[in-house]
Amino acid sequence: MRSVGRAEMGDICLGGGVLGSGGGGSVQEGRMIIDRILSSGPSVDLSSVDEVNDQAWGAAVAGMGSPAASKDQPRTNSPKWALEALAGALGFHADFVVPFEVGAGNSLTPMQAAIQQGIPVVDADPIGRAVPQIHMTTFHLGGISLSPLALATEDGTTAVIRSEDAHDMERVARAITSEFGGVAAIACYALQGRDLKRSVIPNTITLSESIGAAIRQSQDAGSDVATTLVEQFNGHILGRGTVASVSSETRGGFDFGIVSVSGSRPLTVTFQNENMAASSDGRVLATAPDLICAVDDTGTPVTNADIAEGMKVAYVGFQANPAFRTPEAVSLFSSVLSALGHEREFVPIEQAMS
Repeated sequence: MRSVGRAEMGDICLGGGVLGSGGGGSVQEGRMIIDRILSSGPSVDLSSVDEVNDQAWGAAVAGMGSPAASKDQPRTNSPKWALEALAGALGFHADFVVPFEVGAGNSLTPMQAAIQQGIPVVDADPIGRAVPQIHMTTFHLGGISLSPLALATEDGTTAVIRSEDAHDMERVARAITSEFGGVAAIACYALQGRDLKRSVIPNTITLSESIGAAIRQSQDAGSDVATTLVEQFNGHILGRGTVASVSSETRGGFDFGIVSVSGSRPLTVTFQNENMAASSDGRVLATAPDLICAVDDTGTPVTNADIAEGMKVAYVGFQANPAFRTPEAVSLFSSVLSALGHEREFVPIEQAMS
């Protein structure tokens, strides 16, 4: 176990902004979360998966809702209240929290609950990136129940919902979040340490920190961040240029849209909160679960809530964690990709870019 303070959180925010693949909270939001975390103490304890007791209880904690709405409605106490509501519903005391996903915001959101409850955050998550739907996890694939799920708002309103159908849970949770103004904190996938160890992807906070440190050092040296990411983390340049257009709309708690980039390789990126597919002149370069990530001309990661016409960007692609390259994991993205007009078998990014 080690302590994570402002410097480490800053790197986690930057690296999580890359791994969030267009979602998971903006870097600006993440930096505000850091200030709110540190208003409760100087540091947060970060535990390895192996350090979690088999009998200990915990849950995944995150923000839910439209990324665009989340920028203007910060979460301070709602992550703790969501965790307390879930623990109360099941009759356990939370010994740890784990991020629901990786992102500039959602890698940090569980730290708010952790520091307020005096418990550690586990260096892991069940995805290795950010995703638009709450069943897209190794927890779900490993048979960990999503039910019950607790939601909370900053005004103290909480709700606990139960359903053994993941799609019903998603639908109801999104509807409640929409009624909450498009922003909520959630706690879900309650589990014990022994189940965490068999079903989670370890060391993803540390990975975010390493990526963030590489970005920061590259920026300080005046180097090209996109090139640094490709060279140090086995990435692929999908395209560079100027954002020619952004079309986006919010429906049912999701942001849907298309980003077009003009450059030496024209690029079209489609998203549902997170980037789901990137193509150039009809050639598909990458699809989820592989990661499609944007950085601006300063090398700062940008989400789909941040991206705007005229912005200079580079899109970098990465292989998904091997746990999300299985046929079962790939199938979790089929309905989202289909709804966005991508009816094709998954092709790994290293093959698509060869």
